[in-house]
Amino acid sequence: MTLLRVTWRQVTRWRAERQLLTRGESDAVEVARRLTGIHAQVASSSVAIAAVRGSSDGVDAALWSRRALVRTWAMRGTLHLLPADELGLWAAALTDRESRRRFPPSWEREHGVSGETLHAITGAIGRVLDAEPVTRAELVERVCADLGRPEVAGPLATSWGALLKPAAARGLLCSGPDGTFVSPAGWLGRPLDGWAAAEANRAVLLRFLAVNGPATAPDVARWWGEQPAPAKRWIKAAPVVPVEIDDEAGFVVRAEDADALAAVPAAGEHPGDGPFLLPGFDPWVIAPLSHRRRAIPEGRESEVSRTAGWISPVLVVDGRVAGVWERSDETITVRAFTRLPAAVRKAVATRAGADVVWS
Repeated sequence: MTLLRVTWRQVTRWRAERQLLTRGESDAVEVARRLTGIHAQVASSSVAIAAVRGSSDGVDAALWSRRALVRTWAMRGTLHLLPADELGLWAAALTDRESRRRFPPSWEREHGVSGETLHAITGAIGRVLDAEPVTRAELVERVCADLGRPEVAGPLATSWGALLKPAAARGLLCSGPDGTFVSPAGWLGRPLDGWAAAEANRAVLLRFLAVNGPATAPDVARWWGEQPAPAKRWIKAAPVVPVEIDDEAGFVVRAEDADALAAVPAAGEHPGDGPFLLPGFDPWVIAPLSHRRRAIPEGRESEVSRTAGWISPVLVVDGRVAGVWERSDETITVRAFTRLPAAVRKAVATRAGADVVWS
């Protein structure tokens, strides 16, 4: 297998193109499809992630009116917006991941139920949910009645979703409007497509690499919320090409993308250099971790990846995080990590579409 040698500048330009930062996409569903899901822990961030890629509206309509997007727990157990027509794929891969979960005594002490009870709760959720949106309290009441076990009400009501995530992974539960829950099949009016685990894992890996490659097996594992061993198996069985980035080995890219990545210019001006004002929780920052370590200047990590998993809005220039920013009304305040050239500051102001204050 031929080894592909590229530079980090080529890789950052490639990722900007693949993540729709250099050309827009007006359909929020297609943004979610390309990005392998839109991070949705914070609703405003999901809208902003779509907007920076050209989809300035339509997220709510796609979720609640068209039902073309589904909000559910997915990668790393975090909420994402996924295309509804692909939910069967994601559920199959997530179900396979769930099959490898273990529930040590420490987990049981923290969550108040055993692994066996969690499996029973998951099955009950599949039986009691349908197309009718129900609140968390109503769902808890239905599960307790189905199991005949009122004692699980407390853990279910206070788990912050930990006891609901296995049901979401298996395609039995997703978000309904206004903080409710529904059965995905009931909500969408059709059963989810069936996928074999091996096919689903392969498809998910290739989708990840299409937008985040080149990447390493640990990158894949961390993004997915998995141990490295399964990711290594998936990569070994997939049509990928090994990549060396500035003499560092261990990366792979989809075989079908190798020529296009190699053709990305390593010098001169390129639209993938930005500048880009990216919102909080943007996938450019979140994954893969090997890229993030090179993109964030040393000593600035805590300003980007903050406590409780909060990912700050960032300014990206030439493939690196050059600062963080926040919006207040019609003003954007940018805290640059170093003094930026006047041309870059002018470009940021143009892209911002708002008054920019530098601090």
